[in-house]
Amino acid sequence: MLIKSENLQWQLKKGRHSVVYLVENYAVKFFEKQFKYNFYKEVKFLTLLQPFGFVPKLYFIDPESLIVVMQRLEGKKIRDCINLRLAVECLKICFLLDMMGIQKEEMNHPDKHIIVADRVYLIDFERSHFSSKPSNLTQFCVYLRKFGYEVDEELLKCYKRSFSYDIFKKILEKFAP
Repeated sequence: MLIKSENLQWQLKKGRHSVVYLVENYAVKFFEKQFKYNFYKEVKFLTLLQPFGFVPKLYFIDPESLIVVMQRLEGKKIRDCINLRLAVECLKICFLLDMMGIQKEEMNHPDKHIIVADRVYLIDFERSHFSSKPSNLTQFCVYLRKFGYEVDEELLKCYKRSFSYDIFKKILEKFAP
């Protein structure tokens, strides 16, 4: 829904746990009171991942009102522009999340959670959590099958057991041109 108010345009996006208003260069995310825990998870993981540059910049957090103001991202959904380079870039991000012990919970169907703009961005961390066995990379490899990118099942099982950088490099080799 697009709404114009004098010189200001804003757009409303509804999610499962929140409502997002897109205003100028900002995304203003309002969490419902019953999803207070999701607000804190979103803030925690966006804050933790800021230095890596693949999440929106945070501008303001209001824990009392459960509001997060962040960078508005203009771009395409991953499914609309997937190619070899983007697949590799996403795999590297997934590997980093796995190494940090962060389970995103959206990587087997990331269409709404990966935005491609000047770079790849991941959004919506309200369902994320720490895990001793995260599966971002393996889930994303399953997603990539929809586009004809195959990774050997045994290689993925080896990765899942060890989270080894050497095995990760072998997975990336499957995407070499």
